Amino acid sequence: MRPADPRFRVLYAAWAFFEVITFGGLIYGWGSLVYILKDEGLYMELCHEDNVDNSTAVVDLNPQVNSSVAYVTLVAANSSAVTTNLSQTRSPDTEEEAKSCDARDARLNLVFTIGSAMFCVGCFVMGQINYKYGTRVTRIVASILFIIGAFMIAFTSLDVPWLIFPGLSLIGGAGITFLMTNMQISLLFPSMGSIVVGIFCGGFDASTGTQLLVKLVYDAGITRQTSYIVLAVLHLLTLVSTFFFLPKDFIKKPTVDPDENAGAGDEKEAQIKLASSDKRRVSEESDVKPSLSSQMLTPTYILHVYWLSVLQLRFYFLLGSLNTMLENMLDSKDEVSRYTNETSYILMCGLFTSPLAGAFYALQNRFFAKSLSPLRRNLMPTVLPLGLTTILGILMSGIILIEQASVIYAVFVCLLFFRSFLYTMGAGVLNAIFPNEYFGIMYGIMFIVSGVVSMLQYGLFAWAERAGFLPVNVFLLILMFTTFIHPLYQWKASRKAERDLSF
Repeated sequence: MRPADPRFRVLYAAWAFFEVITFGGLIYGWGSLVYILKDEGLYMELCHEDNVDNSTAVVDLNPQVNSSVAYVTLVAANSSAVTTNLSQTRSPDTEEEAKSCDARDARLNLVFTIGSAMFCVGCFVMGQINYKYGTRVTRIVASILFIIGAFMIAFTSLDVPWLIFPGLSLIGGAGITFLMTNMQISLLFPSMGSIVVGIFCGGFDASTGTQLLVKLVYDAGITRQTSYIVLAVLHLLTLVSTFFFLPKDFIKKPTVDPDENAGAGDEKEAQIKLASSDKRRVSEESDVKPSLSSQMLTPTYILHVYWLSVLQLRFYFLLGSLNTMLENMLDSKDEVSRYTNETSYILMCGLFTSPLAGAFYALQNRFFAKSLSPLRRNLMPTVLPLGLTTILGILMSGIILIEQASVIYAVFVCLLFFRSFLYTMGAGVLNAIFPNEYFGIMYGIMFIVSGVVSMLQYGLFAWAERAGFLPVNVFLLILMFTTFIHPLYQWKASRKAERDLSF
């Protein structure tokens, strides 16, 4: 069986889906992982350094605690570590202290901030490797990094808590590489490419279930270390696709003569290339490939990067602050655990909503397939999906302003659809419009810019600690409205191009 054989495209897609859903977006399961880390007492010493100034921390043990045991290390300033054997069910004073520990929350927020930024930077770096060395080398490097990251998280402990920083960063950057390299499989499905992209993005959404599974087995008594070692070993299965299913370089985007395929709908749409400038057409019959720099300087690409960066900042801030928000809204640790699980369950439904986003985009492509202007055929199908994504983000941001437990499920549902449309369109627009050879590097550059922007979330976390979440969420809501400029520009450019050809 030769790599990228169209006869086996369903097998390739199924295996790619397995890779993405199992290893792709583990960083999005941060809510489950941070629950485990807090329960294990990671960085708990910061709470006592914060609450006790130059004195030994004192803990009033409640004699009524249950027999289930957890270990929390309390470190006093300028004194030796005092290890106290605590019940897993904390006394009311201790649980309230843990909930209000700003120092520990800030450190764990920093873990997620750096991890999510390195997730984006890693996408850029792997995109560069993919562009220069091809698919196989890229996936081998990603596999090595993922396994190293998984072992780092496995061996994170109270003695070496800093391992969580590089560990989360490595599994994030390596994980998205498998989504990036598998995206080209959609080219083997000319009439269903957008749907296949949506399915892969849905698997990426649902990979939060991997972290949820780690949390569930942790609650059942299996350690985090064991789970991540098993995950590292299972990751070796990705080598099957690396060496047997995918080509060494790239799957080539097929070319079709537009004169022989007029009115072919999606088949024709899949072959259209973007002009080197949105204001200048390039003949579809030409074999000359536009340069990478000319593609990156188009208003379409620049606005797409801005659109994704702002919306992703909104998504990351909600994801990173979710555990703290739940602790502030809810009265008990058990409720926080239950809502954390339900968040993961709902996000796993991205398995279904992301293909819907892809299908909606494909429907728009079919609707505009007979446009006179190639520019309109490319850009106009993006207008409604991009605008709908912004609307979903605004709706979610508005609901969050109601800081009550009664709106949590509404936030989760909006988050589900928002996240599905965000990343389906983020990848789908690039995959459909720009040359396939440039996808990896353009996708990577888009994510490194959005990664730099996502670093702002740490400042937002600090703002929320001082002033509460309300002013931060109002600011993000206002910022979301600026992303409407992207679909509005595509609509205006498409309308102008069609009007020019009509006369």
